[in-house]
Amino acid sequence: MKTLGLEFYKIKRRKVILTMLAFLGVQALWGLWALNDPKDWELASGWMSLLYSLSVLDGIMLPTVMSVLASRLADIEHKGNTYKQLETLRSAGSLYHAKAVCGLIILTGMILAQFAFFIFLGYCLGYTGNPDTKYYLLSFVLKLASNFVLFLLQLALSMLFANQMIPLVAGLCGSMVALLLMFVSTSSFLPWGGNLSAALVRMDWNETTRVITYYYRTFSPRETVDVIFIFVWIIVFYTMGRYLFTHREA
Repeated sequence: MKTLGLEFYKIKRRKVILTMLAFLGVQALWGLWALNDPKDWELASGWMSLLYSLSVLDGIMLPTVMSVLASRLADIEHKGNTYKQLETLRSAGSLYHAKAVCGLIILTGMILAQFAFFIFLGYCLGYTGNPDTKYYLLSFVLKLASNFVLFLLQLALSMLFANQMIPLVAGLCGSMVALLLMFVSTSSFLPWGGNLSAALVRMDWNETTRVITYYYRTFSPRETVDVIFIFVWIIVFYTMGRYLFTHREA
């Protein structure tokens, strides 16, 4: 707990929270613009459309945002060349673990704020009924897990490379991969396809009536495996990142 507390103290002036708020601000502006003045059929399916839209937005944006978050947590040590000094006071493994937990806490707060804003917006727009608690809670857990995968991957890169352009470029490439996957598949076992695989809502577009129909998806055996892979990646990337960091040359 002391090591974790020190991580939050070190990023106190790193504007990490401001960076995450900027991401939330972009999504909020999109919501105010895209969801304004909904039609009757949009009001009826509003709560499902929110889950669908958030999955698409996060799939594209979160790989880059997670690379920024991981970089902000790791580059402070690179700039001060303090990794060697810190490892004389605590083990390299505990340092890596503290940064991973710190990132998870920030990510959890960010997704909670995201859900809170869009649920509030849905009520303000007059969406019919109330959000389905079961699906919204499940969506929150899967969204947190799939984006924690991306954070752990980026954290490993950020802590291993002093040049933070390497992990940042990897994050940008991840966003491009996620965008490509949305055009070719409904799920993917790849780390950048987690938001796609974990999406609980699908939509059908009727060209004749020009109306979108949203529905809760039924996972096929293949898609269920892709969701399981989200949690497999968490174990893989955490174990791999911690091992590489603790066994790197001093």
